[in-house]
Amino acid sequence: MTDLIKIVKLNKQYENEDVVTPVLHELSFNIKSGEFVSIIGPSGSGKSTLMHILGFLDRLSSGEYFFEDKDVSKFTEDELAQMRSQKVGFVFQQFNLLPKTSVLENVKLPLLYVDITEGERDKRAREAVKSVGLEHRVNYLSNQLSGGEKQRVAIARALVNNPAVIFADEPTGNLDSKSGQQIMKLLYDLNTKEGHTVILVTHETYTAEHAKRILKLKDGNLVSDELVPEDRRQNAISGELK
Repeated sequence: MTDLIKIVKLNKQYENEDVVTPVLHELSFNIKSGEFVSIIGPSGSGKSTLMHILGFLDRLSSGEYFFEDKDVSKFTEDELAQMRSQKVGFVFQQFNLLPKTSVLENVKLPLLYVDITEGERDKRAREAVKSVGLEHRVNYLSNQLSGGEKQRVAIARALVNNPAVIFADEPTGNLDSKSGQQIMKLLYDLNTKEGHTVILVTHETYTAEHAKRILKLKDGNLVSDELVPEDRRQNAISGELK
């Protein structure tokens, strides 16, 4: 596997008038194409800020960020927007679906600015819906779905552009335990069976252990970068059926 993401001495700080608030400190790590990596840490550790930088929603303050060997830190705002629309898919805790719009139309949203025919948009969206097991709900309005089904729609929407990486930010945070387990099994299968690169942000150890590797943040520092032992990973995955 080749490096998809390379981070070198990344720092992030926010400035408000004369007040400087450091958030991330000298982070360095690589993520290969096809990996499933969790970023874990307590509230305030900087994990969501890091995901926003990796997903082209925010900029680093100093250091280097290479995505597919391109130096992202030098990109213009238009270039970052293009990367967001073409290279990444996002899954958020809040689902972010249009409530009185069908599953199919919600999934098609990222394709609105892609230069393809309406027929091709429809085909891609239906394939994405099928990949998350919701083809029987394709014409339902999103406000007619359960929480777990809404998150599946959000994952289908993230997949529809065939992104290089899927970012999932606390994807089980608004779900009951059974639905959360099903969503984690889906992300696991998208990685292991279909080869999608997945980067998961969570504060829960058992959720993080669905990944092959865990980056742990504390107070904006990368305090560990460890592989998940296979027995612990299998225990997390088998727990989906309980």
